[in-house]
Amino acid sequence: MLLNIKEKFILNITILFSAAFILISAFCASASDTMLMFVGEDLEVLSIASKREEAAWSAPAIADVITRRDIENRGALTISQALDNVAGFHVEKTGRGSVPYLRGIPNSALVLYDTVPVGSGIEKSSFIIDREISLVPIKRIEIIRGAGSVLWGADAFAGVVNAVPFTGRDFQGMETGLLYSSADYGKEAYLKYGTDNNVWNSFLSLSVKYAKEDDSKLNLVSFWNDGITPTPVDSRHGYDRPDDSRYLELYYSFSFDDWLTLSAKIADNSKAFSASYWDKDDVWQEKISSTPIFLKLETSRKIDLDSGLRFTGYFSETRLDYEIIDTEFSRKEQSLFGELIYDRSFFTSKGLVTLGTSWRKDKFDNILVWESFFPDYFTPENPDILPIVENNDYDNRLVSTFGQYRHKFKNIEFWTGIRYDDHAEYEDKTSYNCGIAWQLSSHYIIKAIYGTAYRTPFVDQLGEYDQLVEYKADQLEKIKSANFQVQWKPDKDSRIALTLFRNKIDNHIIGGMCDGLGLSTPNNQTIDGFELECDLKFTDSFKFSCNITLLDNDGPDEITLYEQYDIDFQPYYQELNHDYDSGADTKINFAAIWNITENIKLIPEIEYFSKRKLYYIADEDIANEDMRKKYITEKYPGEWLCNLNLRFENIRGFDLHLYVNNIFNNHYKVFDSSSALEDESLNAGIMIRVKF
Repeated sequence: MLLNIKEKFILNITILFSAAFILISAFCASASDTMLMFVGEDLEVLSIASKREEAAWSAPAIADVITRRDIENRGALTISQALDNVAGFHVEKTGRGSVPYLRGIPNSALVLYDTVPVGSGIEKSSFIIDREISLVPIKRIEIIRGAGSVLWGADAFAGVVNAVPFTGRDFQGMETGLLYSSADYGKEAYLKYGTDNNVWNSFLSLSVKYAKEDDSKLNLVSFWNDGITPTPVDSRHGYDRPDDSRYLELYYSFSFDDWLTLSAKIADNSKAFSASYWDKDDVWQEKISSTPIFLKLETSRKIDLDSGLRFTGYFSETRLDYEIIDTEFSRKEQSLFGELIYDRSFFTSKGLVTLGTSWRKDKFDNILVWESFFPDYFTPENPDILPIVENNDYDNRLVSTFGQYRHKFKNIEFWTGIRYDDHAEYEDKTSYNCGIAWQLSSHYIIKAIYGTAYRTPFVDQLGEYDQLVEYKADQLEKIKSANFQVQWKPDKDSRIALTLFRNKIDNHIIGGMCDGLGLSTPNNQTIDGFELECDLKFTDSFKFSCNITLLDNDGPDEITLYEQYDIDFQPYYQELNHDYDSGADTKINFAAIWNITENIKLIPEIEYFSKRKLYYIADEDIANEDMRKKYITEKYPGEWLCNLNLRFENIRGFDLHLYVNNIFNNHYKVFDSSSALEDESLNAGIMIRVKF
């Protein structure tokens, strides 16, 4: 569905792009390619560590790359599925969507699509990494673990994830495919097309999906009534099932002469799921519909042999419709962004300085503010009262300047960077990083990295929150991240890496676990961890990989203030406490690739995650008449899961992928803020690809 973009945003983005184009074109000059770092075809490439393509092996970051081959071999269909196999990540599935924990911090990575942020700025607990983003047009997924704010700004908190689409240079011809999954009766079809005409190239991708993601029985089918008084208690219940979910995505890019790229992405998504609270008496449907769009321009020019300019600008808009039972709340967020970067090499290319400035304007319309705890209105004590929900608007402007310098002395490279963020709505902040990489030989490298980052308040932290816990503008969440890594790479297909890290978080805040619950009070947390990654090629036909993540958290309880009223209807706040939620403290992934023949592959996978805890609100059993609450702790045991993938490649132009997930048929629980669900048991699927 195409969106109507307001005229003022069209005017702003036109002026911004035109000014950058004129500025960069003024410096047009022919030059050699001495500014480009050589990247061999056999190396995993990423661009987010220094905003230029380089090998992940030597990049100034703790870096990983999920290649297109990795995505296809493991049958990943979403970003969440791809990340769940990466060291440091644990992805918790919920009814609303997947929650990625990076190094024990939920929703802490800045997720980008073609360097454009895809997460919502409205809620800290909302992430769009499931079927809302298709992996059909994705060439690779780049990952850095550790603070990334110097180059990527606010919210590159514990890491950065960037999904890099194909261009016409990467993919020529046409491919179409069909997918069916028994897990959710999902059906998917896609088409992608690329062409390269030397001077220009273009790429197009279209995908559509339908799925029955939740087949629970619903019994609460009416509640909001006319919006003034709720539906009478005796008329609220009935019988229904959640709607089907649907996802549509179109991506297009056009590049001209290696210096100008235009890209656009439009999607229309609707995710339906059931919701309930822990007594399970009432089960109802919620639906999140979104129509995200972005338009992006990139251009670059060399000034001379040793320097050049790059400009990136984009406009993005997302309309979010949130349906609860029988009413819908409409929200919208928009961003306008421009960034100009200057690169210059020194000392016969041994030194490289990167200087940049960026401007960003965010606008949020009709943000929901719940004045009280939503589940309380289903109780017999509130038969005639609707929850109080207000709509707020919010704007923010951010101007940033940043710089990074890298220098190499023989086999040792060091780097340091700093960024200054000038916020319109809260206190300005400075983040920095520094690091060293010592290549002991062509097969060994050691990295030591330290950096800081800030996480800006999500919109639901503003407004009423400062009245509850005296939230101040200088209390932005801050992380101090220290990393030490040793890597061994005996050949292009094998690698072993050991990483130790410590994350210290100041002013940590979590979002409300249920609508109307509010936010936690700021606290400090420390997370120590160990990551082991191993990729080994034993023979030309057999490869093995594994990774292990171990976490240890040290910090106080999370405290949420729950608003209540005394006998005189005067508000007061009760403290609710629970342990810090780090997800699974132990995560293990094993995988093997066995090339049975030249065209047939068998890929078994084994995953383990340790026990997790869920904290939910319940009424406290007390003798007096106060409506008091308490947190209940549910402990879920760890689980071993096994998946099996069988691929038939390039057989008369066809690829056939068969998979079976959870072949042990473990019935384990997953959870969200309101209830526990049974995860998918034994399920299977098939994908057919045709290449022209």
